[in-house]
Amino acid sequence: MGNPTAGLGVISRVTAAQCDQVKKLAHSGKVRVTVADVEEKLYVAVRVTTVTGHTACANIACSHTNIYLVKHDDQVVIDRGKPTAAKPSSRLAFIRQTNLADIWNFATTAPLDQLEFITVTKDYNMALAREGLNHQYGMGVGRALNNPDGLGETTTLTNQVVAQTAAAADARMGGSQLLAATNSGSGNQGITATVPVCVVADHWHSSPEQLVRALTLSHLTLIYIHSFLPSLTAYCATHAAAMGAATGICYLAGGSVADAGRAIKIMVGDANGMICDGAGCSCAVKVSTSVQTMLKAVNMALQGITIPATNGVVSESVDDTIRDLGRLTSEGMAATDSVILKIMQAKKH
Repeated sequence: MGNPTAGLGVISRVTAAQCDQVKKLAHSGKVRVTVADVEEKLYVAVRVTTVTGHTACANIACSHTNIYLVKHDDQVVIDRGKPTAAKPSSRLAFIRQTNLADIWNFATTAPLDQLEFITVTKDYNMALAREGLNHQYGMGVGRALNNPDGLGETTTLTNQVVAQTAAAADARMGGSQLLAATNSGSGNQGITATVPVCVVADHWHSSPEQLVRALTLSHLTLIYIHSFLPSLTAYCATHAAAMGAATGICYLAGGSVADAGRAIKIMVGDANGMICDGAGCSCAVKVSTSVQTMLKAVNMALQGITIPATNGVVSESVDDTIRDLGRLTSEGMAATDSVILKIMQAKKH
């Protein structure tokens, strides 16, 4: 049903009628899913058997589109060899060698015409926010947070930042065909790095230049932080994306790189460790949590408050703290993903 040449967009053209067929097959008892006992974080092996006894197999590893083995009736069609963990690319190695101060200096001083392309993130992700607020998708997290029938606090800046960001995630995860501007390969990370900055800039009547530089700060900071994370991890990286947004909002508030560093350190020492248990409608809840944590951290950081280096995993330097976050997710959460999969596998439907 999908388009095999479309990469990660393989199912983008699947129709509603075809989706119904997929759901019927998924719940027919003919599909069996098990957890693969392999070292790779990203691995999928699929075997299909037809009613006439023919088989087809396809395996991927290390990246979502890396099909390295294909068989038809046990005849090898493609065999590129199971990939091994690749060394960091030159681009990734370069990013890891930078620091938050360099990113701040670049984003705030580079010629504006070199940065203005970043506004495409606003165009796409704010359209998703509007879509999520105006229509019911998934759990409707953004709509619920924007509904006065709850606690009634819908008009504050804090609530609008959280509601609109969650609404964009609702739409993206709930089937909207609108495009999302991604960051580090993730739509929800792109949304979380974009929408809070745009909502705050609009509320504060920031200039177009300020918005461009704030968005650049947010997305570059996320790319920097994400460079230390595994390609697939049990850590919900919308938390890291919100650290990017914290940096951009500190800039809009007239703050300094020191303020942004304090905000990031607070976030690493606060809600760090929120798990990723697969893509679904609950992602919007986690996006809202990340943004709420971010706003609290920015509020404190702008007042000169941060978590001291004598506490937990926070270091004196924000860059050391970011690197230690990478170590925590790479080493400390290494077994978490397997446990999550086993819990999901054990569910009775």
